[in-house]
Amino acid sequence: MELSSRQLRQCVAVADAGSMSGAAIELGLSPSTVSRALARFEEQTHVTVFERRGMRLVPTDAGREIVRAARRVVDDLDLFAALAVDAALGRVGAVVVATPADDTGPVLPTMIASVTRGRPRLNVHIARVETATAAMESLRSGAAELALIPRLPTPPDLLGIHVGRQELTLIVPAAWTQSNARITDRHGLDWLGEFPFIAGVVETTSAHALERLRRSGARPHTVLTGTPVLTIPSLVDAGVGAALVPSSMPLDTFAHLRPIDLTPPLTYSITLMHRTGEQSPATRQFIDWARSATGE
Repeated sequence: MELSSRQLRQCVAVADAGSMSGAAIELGLSPSTVSRALARFEEQTHVTVFERRGMRLVPTDAGREIVRAARRVVDDLDLFAALAVDAALGRVGAVVVATPADDTGPVLPTMIASVTRGRPRLNVHIARVETATAAMESLRSGAAELALIPRLPTPPDLLGIHVGRQELTLIVPAAWTQSNARITDRHGLDWLGEFPFIAGVVETTSAHALERLRRSGARPHTVLTGTPVLTIPSLVDAGVGAALVPSSMPLDTFAHLRPIDLTPPLTYSITLMHRTGEQSPATRQFIDWARSATGE
């Protein structure tokens, strides 16, 4: 016995409407078409599914079970169809984004909020890694579909879209300054003299950034390297040395450090990278967002 989804849908429509004419209106068919379809359905199932009670068609005892089973199938088919459409349009699926820990400022939350809005079945997993290089390796290996990369240029084997910039702030122990007010360098950091500097991973404190400090008259000498970015403010607060951190990093809880706004701002680029070739519909949503956000 082979039953089509159309037959099951017609059976459910008759049960809901209580008449051939009502089901026909719901399905966009003629009453005679629905009547013939129901007769074939009962012939195939060898069950009298409906009986007339007054002006209505109601399921028989056996018909109630048939209708209940048909409704489950119809609901599952509708769900499948909706999921298929959502998947094709990138509204459902899973995307892994690799990124260094807390090194991309507001770009990551802005991107996720924009892409997932109106797509409740789109799942995003943020894979935090130690360095931007590690994020790119996650992309190359297939562990991630996308990588949000600060500072580094896009290598030849990957594709990248510039999605924003991150500004850096110099933070120093409060004992080094004479004011509780926020201060700026205005190209004059010679008052710091030679001072200990706390560096993150190589990619976090670039040669470009250190050269900028030196041009402002500062003379940093590195005393710590490979420092996780989230622990740097605590080390500065303890008086170990100065450091460069993202300006978006909250510093209000540290009473013994002072931020110095660099004028003009010291910034670095943030790039959304992906592999070459065909992308999943869900991944394409992020790529399309990046292109529209930057006009590329």
